[in-house]
Amino acid sequence: MKLGEILRLLDAEMISGREDQLETEIGSACGSDLMSDVLAFGRSGQILLTGLANAQSIRTANIIGAKAVVYIRGKRPDAEALELARLKKIPVLATRRMMFESCGVLFQNGLTGAHLPDETGPAPEPRDNESFSRSFEIVGRNFSRAGHASTTIKEILEDIGIDPAVIVRTSIASYEAEMNVVMFAERGVMTLEVTPDQVFLRVQDKGPGISNIRLAMQEGYSTATREMREMGFGAGMGLPNIKKNADRFDIFSEAGKGTSLEIYFDLRTARRSEA
Repeated sequence: MKLGEILRLLDAEMISGREDQLETEIGSACGSDLMSDVLAFGRSGQILLTGLANAQSIRTANIIGAKAVVYIRGKRPDAEALELARLKKIPVLATRRMMFESCGVLFQNGLTGAHLPDETGPAPEPRDNESFSRSFEIVGRNFSRAGHASTTIKEILEDIGIDPAVIVRTSIASYEAEMNVVMFAERGVMTLEVTPDQVFLRVQDKGPGISNIRLAMQEGYSTATREMREMGFGAGMGLPNIKKNADRFDIFSEAGKGTSLEIYFDLRTARRSEA
């Protein structure tokens, strides 16, 4: 289904983007105001329907590779969100229809939800077979900068030619980890390391730590404040999403000192299966 057809079906208005982007083919749709759910179930090529009218919705759409964002319930994105959408070249629509009706109309006209891929393609090695690392500082409670490190990591991995499926998984995990630092810690550092065999993320923060890691790893468990939930986070999917997307995930925490995450993505598996 083309984006222009979605515009017509939802009686929507295009508030950001180019006219030629209305010819963009949309493969499926994802509707949610909880960005952790979008990270968990959203897929590249989709359109994102949401009432969360701030920059986090655009950052999340960029992370999963969404082709466009539709704001529902008469919501209008703020100036920061619109500027980010223009920068990332993500078209933005707005409709007065509610979420249930919007999703129902699109589904009735043939647009489906996401389907998990059965397998991934081969993962190319970094250019020139080189290894490198880069670190990013994360400031706690600075929601205006939240997602900057993860977006940069996604761009780096795209630039060096990492397999797109690995990029999506890494981007989701890094975004969830970054948001955890922003929401719960004073500050943190996220380090990206890329070798011919793996992509590795280390996230170390200074904060209250996690008193019960087993409980924190359960889907739906959350200590998020109302402010965090209004930002579209705090649904208790952060750490489970990281584990779901990583090939290996280790977490260490000490009460009153902070938490360290080590997240691994294997680049060898797809090459072995191709051989």
